[in-house]
Amino acid sequence: MKILLTGATGTVGTEILDQAIAHNYIDHIYCLVRKPLNQRYFTKRGGKGKVTQLIQDDFLSYPDSLTRYLREEGVEGCIWALGSKLSPDMKRRDEEEKVRIGFPVAAAEALAKGVATGLSPQAMPRKKFPFRFVFVSASGAEQDQFRTLWVYSDWRKMKGAMEKGIFDVADNSDVVQGHKCFEAIALRAGQVLGRQHGPRGDVTSTLLYEATYTSIAVDRLAKCAIKMALMGTGDEKKRILENKECLGDDWASINTLS
Repeated sequence: MKILLTGATGTVGTEILDQAIAHNYIDHIYCLVRKPLNQRYFTKRGGKGKVTQLIQDDFLSYPDSLTRYLREEGVEGCIWALGSKLSPDMKRRDEEEKVRIGFPVAAAEALAKGVATGLSPQAMPRKKFPFRFVFVSASGAEQDQFRTLWVYSDWRKMKGAMEKGIFDVADNSDVVQGHKCFEAIALRAGQVLGRQHGPRGDVTSTLLYEATYTSIAVDRLAKCAIKMALMGTGDEKKRILENKECLGDDWASINTLS
């Protein structure tokens, strides 16, 4: 599979990129970035020749030349891990809404029209179908913008608006040979635990935290994102994975603390 990845310079995106490079079923990763990637990804040892970076200044506009390139390259899915930190400053709220809602919805629209329509169910299993847009949302995301929420209202509604916008794109995507060509999957992750808490650090503490609080280690979230891009949920009607589902079956089997 060939995938498009955003947020590759952030905590979650970097982990996804590293795992995708090592994954046997990921042929190539096209990173849509605002600033250049670490040069280690362009060495045979670091990137294994599997990484192409695409510098994009405007994440609200995707020229035909870009979608045509991705289509011709055979890109079959996207993992959206681009985000920003929530600021209490109301003056920055418009900017945050642009990043959290405008950017991913604009990308979904461009990919649904310009890339997903180039895929065909007849090419399976050699090629993936439909095009899968997997994106990192948040636990507690609320799509109903008029609902009263007592905790983290702005954050949850912003994530909910993102979900609704992307799902609307999927619902209105073109039909190719009787099937929708674009599928969207939301990963409602809780607090993301960095690598210092994970396999390279104190594994027991990570398991305890995940068992006690709504949280997920960054490596488990990355593994889930890649799995969803490759295989989907297995049910076309299921397109939201809550945090406990993102943890994965391996977490349930090794965790004896909850």
